[in-house]
Amino acid sequence: MRILLIDENPETYEVLNEVAKLSQSEIIYFDDIMKAEDFLDKSETVDIDGIITEKYTQNKPIAIILNIVKEKNVDIPIILLTTKITEEEEEYFKKMGVSSIMLKPFNPLEVLTEIVEILKKEKGEEYVKERLHTTEADRSSLKRIIEKIINLFKKLLGK
Repeated sequence: MRILLIDENPETYEVLNEVAKLSQSEIIYFDDIMKAEDFLDKSETVDIDGIITEKYTQNKPIAIILNIVKEKNVDIPIILLTTKITEEEEEYFKKMGVSSIMLKPFNPLEVLTEIVEILKKEKGEEYVKERLHTTEADRSSLKRIIEKIINLFKKLLGK
């Protein structure tokens, strides 16, 4: 699978990327909405399976990306990661095409699983099987991932 991540925090990328590697998935990372916009605009066809993003990146609203996805008529899950959200914002983002809203700190496995589950519902299990490549995870890989998750939580919680 190929997933576009738009987030200012490089640790978010590191943690999601470690988990994505377990299925040989690729996280395409941008810390700037304008760069992500260029990436999507330059693509004739958008070959990504999902988007994970914050509400704002470098003070620019994610609505820019949501509009591009709508214009290109791309049917992919969009996960919004945020530390807080109002009911009005939640309603707005759902209308704009956001599939799921998850609060930070987050479990990276849950985020990626959410994308897979949405894809199964919308495109079918065969599509997901074609896009996912599973490998046997060794204990040291899992230990590294868990350590990164713990360190991310510590940073987010200020410990």
